[in-house]
Amino acid sequence: MVEIRSHSHASELISLSGPYLERHESENNLPIGLVYRLSESPHYYGSKSPLLLSILEHEQVVGVAVMTPPRRIILSRIDTEIPMAITHLVHHLRRIKKRTPGVVGPAVEAQAFTDRWVEEAPGVSVRIAMRLRVFEARKVADVSLSPGKLRLARMDDHPLMTKWIAKFSEEIREPVALENAKSHAERSINGQELYIWDNGEPVCIAKEARPTRNGTTINTVYTPPEHRNKGYATSCVWSLTQKMLTYRYSFCSLYTDLSNPTSNSIYAKIGYVPIGDALAFDFQSKNS
Repeated sequence: MVEIRSHSHASELISLSGPYLERHESENNLPIGLVYRLSESPHYYGSKSPLLLSILEHEQVVGVAVMTPPRRIILSRIDTEIPMAITHLVHHLRRIKKRTPGVVGPAVEAQAFTDRWVEEAPGVSVRIAMRLRVFEARKVADVSLSPGKLRLARMDDHPLMTKWIAKFSEEIREPVALENAKSHAERSINGQELYIWDNGEPVCIAKEARPTRNGTTINTVYTPPEHRNKGYATSCVWSLTQKMLTYRYSFCSLYTDLSNPTSNSIYAKIGYVPIGDALAFDFQSKNS
């Protein structure tokens, strides 16, 4: 018997479902990283209350779904008959009248959710937003670094970081308002999460995000066009990965866009290995 259990606070979800998520910590880095962040700051991702759901079968956790409106619902890996679990999840969302702008998660789970959501709501159209691959590194390979060094972003970097975060968001086809980029940059700098590859001036950035018990995620890897094809992204991500593995974590994980072969080759060169594929879908009413 499948049950969908709702949690009023992220700490409740962690208490029940954290051990399940940590069995596949890299693959589940997105949902588990989000719930850890939400346990510390319930409104970190916005003023609306997050949706925090555990999926149980015979009282055993088999999956998790998290949503921070107005963003897509995020699925963990589901360790049971996926169509059955997804059917119960979709019925729960329909019953509580929760609008879902899309879904992101492991490829099989995200596709099953999309198929079922459209079946339950025939007035909805679907667009594949991104085909993703999850990578993990537990050690780094030997690579030649470009001139420069890794350093934390400072508040005097804030105007440039705001601009670069906005440009990065445009390039991944998820544009944000300038004010949102500004607050994102400020939080990342104050949280000592945003790193710069500095070669006399900032030439590339990468961010440590969503730390979990044993690992962390690297994202927001951006090099402005005038500094590309000089190895700065490789140097920046390699150095940040090495720093995280040396001082804090057992592994680093990241997502790549499968439509960008350059980034995929960069991460493989550094020492990242693929551990699974993911899909992101957007939903839209055909009448809107």
